[in-house]
Amino acid sequence: MHTNTLEETELTDTTNEPQAENSEPTSTTQPELPEQPTSTTQPELPEPETTALVTTEPDIIEGEFVEIDPPEASENHIPPKQKPYWLLIPLTICLCLSIPGVSLLLPVLSPSATITIIPAERTLTTTAAIQVSGRQLPPLTLMQSMSAPATGKRHRDAARAHGTITFYNGLLTSQTIAAGTVLTGSNGTQVATDQPAVIPAANPPLEGQVTISAHALSAGAGGNIQAFDINQACCATSVVAKNTQAFTGGASARDFLAVRRTDINTVVTSLLLTLSRSENAALQAQLHPGEALAVSTCTPHIASDHKPGDEANQVTVTVSETCGGIAYAPREVYTDAMQLLTAQAATTLGANYTLLGDIQITIVQATATDHRQGSVEMDVQVTGVWVYQITPDMQQHLLHLIAGKTNQQAASMLLQFPGIAGAQITLKGGNQTLPQDPRRIHLIVVYQSASE
Repeated sequence: MHTNTLEETELTDTTNEPQAENSEPTSTTQPELPEQPTSTTQPELPEPETTALVTTEPDIIEGEFVEIDPPEASENHIPPKQKPYWLLIPLTICLCLSIPGVSLLLPVLSPSATITIIPAERTLTTTAAIQVSGRQLPPLTLMQSMSAPATGKRHRDAARAHGTITFYNGLLTSQTIAAGTVLTGSNGTQVATDQPAVIPAANPPLEGQVTISAHALSAGAGGNIQAFDINQACCATSVVAKNTQAFTGGASARDFLAVRRTDINTVVTSLLLTLSRSENAALQAQLHPGEALAVSTCTPHIASDHKPGDEANQVTVTVSETCGGIAYAPREVYTDAMQLLTAQAATTLGANYTLLGDIQITIVQATATDHRQGSVEMDVQVTGVWVYQITPDMQQHLLHLIAGKTNQQAASMLLQFPGIAGAQITLKGGNQTLPQDPRRIHLIVVYQSASE
């Protein structure tokens, strides 16, 4: 029991002393060794154990320090922070409560009436002759050919061959052969006379003779007999009939293709379009920087190898076109045209109208007037759209004018305004009266030409 108390005391003192003084107990225990023989009691023998305990004291103290003082270690330990998930509950409740409030305040804070105004627009057009800088370009001729199939369909009935018959009379008196007399050729083809044949009397040594027309009885190419296929005595005494020339024109019935007017026109249109593009490109190549091209009248010439109605499988068309051009200064044209139309607008519409967009210029005709000075006279057509100006001050005036009015009253007042062509009023919540506060009225100006 005494030894344990001593060990605890020494251990306590050792923990309170600096580590540098731990070597001193070893030297202090050695003077006490001579006193051990004077003691007769054996229980005091553990003192050498105390010395052995002191030598190993630093290791034991370090291990026991961690185990003896857990409260100090727990005081320095910082527990991990937990995320405040509980805050999501009040935030969700606030959000749900704010939605109805915003929906109630939105109609109050936002405009409750929308008015769409269409300003009055006027289209002005003028035609004038202006003088600008320019020059005449040399004329250019291009030619092109193209073939196209014939699309016409024709039917031709069988045709009879036609020719002549000569009658010879050997009598000294005249003789008459009736019309419709049938004669048969050597190949069996029959022909009939078309008129009576009065054969004069013979005058020896010459025979009397007369020639009349005749036709083959059967239609078709078989009636095209050769000359003298008919050479025989017939019809009366001393009378001989001959076809001194071949019969022609006999043909069988058949279908065939023929050229139509549209076949030729279609080719001409295509060729003119191609030639115009080529000529325009060739004339553009002759322009100087800052110049534009005005093409003068072009002269086309059209030729085809078949006329409309001709039997053919295809038709070939040749088109040649000669065009001249004028190079002019477009900036001068625009400036003069703008001045002309602006002056007309100021005279007819007044100062409250302004140009909407840009003007459109169409060159009607261009003629070079002075080749030496390089001037060109151009007939131009200028078109522009002028719109009434709804200024911000005017918009505020209109808003104060119609505030608190009914839908019909506000529409009537707006339409009586000279610069407004149309108005549309939209009220929220089924109201029929505009708000008293002009700030709750939203005004929109829409230009018709700009929206088209």
